[in-house]
Amino acid sequence: MSPNLMDKMVDFINSTEYDNLPPELQKISKFAIIDTFSVALAGWNESSIKILRDTYSSRQSDHLTASLWGESKKFSIEYAALINGTATHVLDYDDVTPSVLAHSSAPIVSAIIPVSEYLGKSGKELITAYVIGTEVMIRVGQVMGFEHYDLGWHATSTLGTIGAAAACGYLFQLDEEKLSNAISIAASMAGGLQKNFGTMTKPLHVGLAAQNAIHATLLADKGYVGNRNVFEERGFFNAFGGEKSWGHFKEKINRMEFGKPYDYLANGLSIKKYPCCYLTHRFIYGVENLRQEFNLTLDDVSEIDVKVPKGGLLPLIYNRPQTGLQGKFSAEYTCLAALEDGKITLQSFTDRQVSREEIQQKLPIVKVSEVGGTPKEGNELDEIPVVVTIKTNNGNEYEKSIKHAPGSKELPMSDEERKFKWMDCFTYYFQEDSVNQELEKEIIHHFEYAGNLEEMDRIEDWLSGIHELVKCKGLQKGGF
Repeated sequence: MSPNLMDKMVDFINSTEYDNLPPELQKISKFAIIDTFSVALAGWNESSIKILRDTYSSRQSDHLTASLWGESKKFSIEYAALINGTATHVLDYDDVTPSVLAHSSAPIVSAIIPVSEYLGKSGKELITAYVIGTEVMIRVGQVMGFEHYDLGWHATSTLGTIGAAAACGYLFQLDEEKLSNAISIAASMAGGLQKNFGTMTKPLHVGLAAQNAIHATLLADKGYVGNRNVFEERGFFNAFGGEKSWGHFKEKINRMEFGKPYDYLANGLSIKKYPCCYLTHRFIYGVENLRQEFNLTLDDVSEIDVKVPKGGLLPLIYNRPQTGLQGKFSAEYTCLAALEDGKITLQSFTDRQVSREEIQQKLPIVKVSEVGGTPKEGNELDEIPVVVTIKTNNGNEYEKSIKHAPGSKELPMSDEERKFKWMDCFTYYFQEDSVNQELEKEIIHHFEYAGNLEEMDRIEDWLSGIHELVKCKGLQKGGF
């Protein structure tokens, strides 16, 4: 009899070591952790994060503690994960895994940094936990299939809870029995609905996934028991996978192997260039390219036609957005903003920018539709191109076909682009249009220091340096 999924998962977790990871995977994982941290800091001043901090302020503790990333406070590790995790996703600037339509880094990083800080783990252990968590999350998602997302589940949260529990179990060095219990408990905590996209609750899904993963791990460590067969018939996959039979899932489980190869090496990880829903990125890129190539302005254009792969409009639920948050999930707004401004940045998604009269009046000229075709299983987002056609008032028509988004495996971000994003996130965090030379030098120093993550003996050393910068700057502004 072939081993069940839990057996495969536990064996993978227990056998994974940093020194045996492919060097390219080590690099991808390190910079994904750094990127996720920076976007969380950029989101720190959002009202949803303030509400969480105020609501759970009593969870400041002298026991089982970890840092809030954006300020010099210690919370219990579960609530640090909840708040930090929500911040990673609040601006929709965190990375995306194309093969499962999910944000893989956000729930995993949000769980493993607080746990690593509390346990005194090294950079290598943090990176290894990240690799374990993301690989488990993605492979479970591939068994589930895209039907899971099509049913309305937020896969980042449902799958992320499982992956984060696997990563935390590794960090806590749970034995085989406790590790399977932690993952089983986490499976019963999974949730998150797409209907809450465009609201404060969408990023909360990430925080809850990270928090629940830690809860499940702590419970298992104390002897709490779950069902080791949680991924078998009438379990996780049948509950979340729609009308597919157990035989359908079992066949996929039998074929699946963790880390052979790692999904990141096979299908890549997409680092976001734009702080909005990933399914807008290819047509933003197309509009930007056409604008530049043909020197187009908003006043020149009579129609923008966008054709996307089947399912490519599912999360883009705001045709007439009124707020910055809604704008992140609007095909119409992101196209028009790219045309009007020439770029999409964190500042593109303020309420004021979205409500601009010249943009609101033009929303009806953007026509979006899904095209037929069945992408190959394993990389739906990039299998069929997005086609952007711009028609002008004088009768000209320009078209661009975009198969890959900037920041994807095929169009990776350069070192300078990663550094620019880190700086942009910190500038947004400090709520300044620009930073002085001295502060810029300090911010870049911390980016370069983070680039040596694998050499750190304790994650806390990296965090404490950033918190010192945050504290000093906050005192200058009268904060913290």
